[in-house]
Amino acid sequence: MKNGIGLSCLLWTVFLLLPHGAMAQSLTVADEIRQQFVTQLEAELQQWQQLNGIEIVSHQIQPRVPSGASSLPQCPSQITIESAAGVPFGNLQRRVQCFDKGWSLFVRAKVTVTARLPVAARAIKRGEIIGEQDIVFQSVVLSSSDRQLVGQLEDLLGRQVKRQLRRHRTIQINQLSAPMWVNLGDKVIIEARSNGFYANMPGEALESGGEGKGIRVKNLSSGKVIIAYPIAKGRVATIF
Repeated sequence: MKNGIGLSCLLWTVFLLLPHGAMAQSLTVADEIRQQFVTQLEAELQQWQQLNGIEIVSHQIQPRVPSGASSLPQCPSQITIESAAGVPFGNLQRRVQCFDKGWSLFVRAKVTVTARLPVAARAIKRGEIIGEQDIVFQSVVLSSSDRQLVGQLEDLLGRQVKRQLRRHRTIQINQLSAPMWVNLGDKVIIEARSNGFYANMPGEALESGGEGKGIRVKNLSSGKVIIAYPIAKGRVATIF
């Protein structure tokens, strides 16, 4: 028994002393593809999370490499995996290539993502304005159709619903109207531009409106009523 233990320790010591390149060469092509594919998908998930301001609670990546990959010649340079548009979860497929050896194949993966998201606390009908009491946060398993998710509470409050929101379902941007940047009676800043000239003056909104919608605004300096276009919260612009 002692001799067996001693031999095992010796073999383990030799393994640890092997150069990194020698250990890498022990991997099959299928192993290399699997490792690199998972690494790339991990990076895409992190980037998607940061760009969309969405908190990923957990994720699981299950790569499926074709059985024929094990018989391919080793790639002397780094394997290339194509990137793709769309969300980095659901059932994915990517082309994997080795330009030096001239081979390519398609690899699939099932990526399951659970994220903490604002969802409707009740069914919210078309035309309703969303208030804080209408939203709760839940952990939701995402699907490939969740392409334009709203991830922040502040992006929902005060928005009008264009398409009914179902209870405890994710909310998509296209279900909401443009944000109401100006409400009736708000004090606003009027920005005026013309041929390089710029001025701003105080005003009062006589109508509510969002981006791209012309509304009546009273210029508090001159008393005139003009048409201006909301460009941000509390700011409107006019061209003269």
